[in-house]
Amino acid sequence: MVSATQHQILSFGTFELNATAEELHNAGTIVKLPPQPLRLLILLASRAGQVVTREEIQEKFWGQETEIDFERRMNQCIKQIRNALGDDANQPTYIETIRTQGYRFVMPVDSKAVAVPPPQVREASSSLLNTKVVRDRIAALAGRSQPVPSTPAVAAQTPAPETGRKLPIRYIAIAVAVIAMVAGVLYWYLQQ
Repeated sequence: MVSATQHQILSFGTFELNATAEELHNAGTIVKLPPQPLRLLILLASRAGQVVTREEIQEKFWGQETEIDFERRMNQCIKQIRNALGDDANQPTYIETIRTQGYRFVMPVDSKAVAVPPPQVREASSSLLNTKVVRDRIAALAGRSQPVPSTPAVAAQTPAPETGRKLPIRYIAIAVAVIAMVAGVLYWYLQQ
């Protein structure tokens, strides 16, 4: 069995920062940020409330050798982060400049580890309910000759056959139970 990967998620305000996948989301929408500013944001957010010194940032991102344009490059990274977060340097919500020292992430951060299944498991689980076998079995349980449409929302809106007879409630209950069971198994599997 293929195991899930642990991703560190840092949440602050309406933002979620996936430190493992190096992705920033705002209310579910991905926020574009170049790799170096994104990694600097991960460093700052993972040490929320602490001052991260300019020397520490220089060593981590630019190495031991001092570059002539280090200050300009670091300031540019901070500016890109602030633009992505909608932050104001004069009245910071997220990143505070500590003069001559460095920067501090001032917004409280909630950190959690989340198990993310590998891509092939996510693809298989999302298409499982749409397989012809499952749809045909539900149709058979419901006493239909036509298969159930592939999406649950459409299936729920599909009227009973126009034969003049009503669909027995037990068939509907069985179909709902099968769908719920498959969804429950998928949910349980994805949480492992």
